[in-house]
Amino acid sequence: MMTIKKTSLFAMALLVSVAVFGQKSKRTSANNYWQYKELDNAKEAIDPTITHEKTMNEAKTWFFRGQIYQSIYETQEEKYKSLHDNPLQVAFESFIKCKELDSKNFHKDMVLQYLNVEGQQFVNVGITKYNAKDYTGALQAFQNTLQACAIEGIERTDSLALYYAGASAEQTGDLELAEKYFRQAIAINYKAEAAFVRLVRMYSDKEGSEDKAFALLKEGREKFPNNQTLVTDEVNVYLKNDQHAEAVKSLEVAIAGEPTNASLHFAYGFVNDRLAAKEIEANPKGNEAYTGYIAAAEKSYAKSVELDGSNFDAVYNLGALYFNQAVKMNEAANMIDDMKKFEVARDAADAIFEKSLPILESAYAINPDDKGVLVSLKQLYYRKMAKDESYKKKYDEIIARMK
Repeated sequence: MMTIKKTSLFAMALLVSVAVFGQKSKRTSANNYWQYKELDNAKEAIDPTITHEKTMNEAKTWFFRGQIYQSIYETQEEKYKSLHDNPLQVAFESFIKCKELDSKNFHKDMVLQYLNVEGQQFVNVGITKYNAKDYTGALQAFQNTLQACAIEGIERTDSLALYYAGASAEQTGDLELAEKYFRQAIAINYKAEAAFVRLVRMYSDKEGSEDKAFALLKEGREKFPNNQTLVTDEVNVYLKNDQHAEAVKSLEVAIAGEPTNASLHFAYGFVNDRLAAKEIEANPKGNEAYTGYIAAAEKSYAKSVELDGSNFDAVYNLGALYFNQAVKMNEAANMIDDMKKFEVARDAADAIFEKSLPILESAYAINPDDKGVLVSLKQLYYRKMAKDESYKKKYDEIIARMK
């Protein structure tokens, strides 16, 4: 019996020894195949070794695996390209694992070289995936770059990876992570203005985050007072909230930066128009402030029309500004008892009505169905018909369109 036991134990020991030797032999074979550029055989030999208990905890296993998969990523041979759908990721994770297990730093220098190169390669991967709208894949790639950059012995900053990690995270909906990376990009002044714009807009688009978006906008405006996009965003917030006085200040900065932007001139006219309306409501007889707002609105609307005559809002608002002004002047004239003074005031109102007519006709040509245009032209043509019957045709056209 003793002989049988000894024989059995010897056999078991032999089996274990063979198994261990078998895995290490496979690892050696994998490395040999890699050296001879037989990547299919190298992959087949190395894959089982990372799950076997005798080799899975040895740095050498993961180092060889990293080399093999790195070569699969870089190969130009078609027969090897299809061996794995993401070999660079596998190589990266393998070298990270090797570094963890390499207590004696036997592979340290080579691993750092590989990881540094892979960090750069992941930037290209990330850009490709980002452009293909694979934002999750892009985020993973850029994060790999940042992880590599943070490793002791590499310790470098990849500004592009930081910014686009933020952009990728934004696209995946992870705004907290996006802000983290954008903030880091801003801290090193890489695309800082663009990062602030993205921060503002991503929170502006998120329901319930308007206050945070505006706080970021104010921060961005303080850091970059001449950034046109941030100025425009600030203007839009003020307009949305009917904060016209604040909008005026922002628009003056915006127009100074883009003097040929018709939309900005229109917006400046619009806010002054609204400020004039508030002023006349508080002071029905008018005052210097009201006159100043009206003059600013008129000048800005006219400039907007000059720059873009096809902008209906600008054309109509300029015509409506004159028309409404004439209406008020006409109402004031009707309150005058002195005939001579009345005629002077009436003629002044008529002159402004005349000034509004061709502008409102231009607005009508752009949008013949706008109710405001139709109502104004109806009244103007009716007034003109009293002295010129030829306007009856135009009047009838407006009446027919209003039906």
